[in-house]
Amino acid sequence: MYRRYSLEEIKRKIIYVLQTNDAGLSGKELAEKVGINRMTMTKYLDVLTTLRLIKKRKIGPVNVWFLEKGVTDFEFPIDFLEIQQKFLNAIMIRDENQSQKIILSVINSNADQIKILTEVILPTANTLNELYNRGRLGKTEKIYLLNSILELIDLIKFNIKSTEIKHNAYAISVAGSEDRIYYAKTGTVALQLLGWESLYIGNVEQHIDPFFDIDLQRYLARVWDNKKGLMIICIYSSDETSLRFLTTATKSIKTKLKGDINIVLLTTDKLQMISDIVGVDYVAKDMQSLIDWTQQEYKKLKW
Repeated sequence: MYRRYSLEEIKRKIIYVLQTNDAGLSGKELAEKVGINRMTMTKYLDVLTTLRLIKKRKIGPVNVWFLEKGVTDFEFPIDFLEIQQKFLNAIMIRDENQSQKIILSVINSNADQIKILTEVILPTANTLNELYNRGRLGKTEKIYLLNSILELIDLIKFNIKSTEIKHNAYAISVAGSEDRIYYAKTGTVALQLLGWESLYIGNVEQHIDPFFDIDLQRYLARVWDNKKGLMIICIYSSDETSLRFLTTATKSIKTKLKGDINIVLLTTDKLQMISDIVGVDYVAKDMQSLIDWTQQEYKKLKW
């Protein structure tokens, strides 16, 4: 007699069963081992195929299912340091399939998905920059590898769903230097995961001129459009000039718009002192502190 399982239970059971059957299993065999009927199993197999966790091979008249190479059903508690090392290794040897499989495996586990960003993606990007600074990576290779990571951030963005929706919570992220792009995109996705209406403008460093502040302010005004609630403008930059410019421009629009609008900066240790004196609402020391602060500010909202 079959019992009812949740999607998460079925997914983990299928992954576990296929991990212990290298020769693959038919849909009928999987249904029997998991404990659901064949029609229901077919639907779940289609879902897991779309998620790139499993694949099928036609052997004679039968479809035989296999686990995609590199997919793991992580045991709990998940060791994110170990995952980050595996991910870094896959990135360094330019194994895009393996790096994607690692990320998808974590996404489809019960792990804290914010940690995919803060403890896997960001440490890897930081390591690549450090290797470049030490002369162990060429500029071209660094650009290629960091762009690979940016693509994987998009992969995360389109494969995660927020567990809640925060009403009247808006966030806008803007990068003021090339090396902060992955921070800005990571912060955008993290807040989306937490239920914010969060968007990423891009890296504006090369577009800054005497009139860009007006253009930026007009855009922010259109985005806000007298909304109610909280808007947080997140500025990511390691360049002092763009940091000061963006801070001044966003502080100016803050005084013109109605509502609860806050500005937060995430920069380098070198510019931390400058950040402290430019008069923003919060200077984050790292991505996790930025995330924690935005959550606290949302809780202060009075409905």
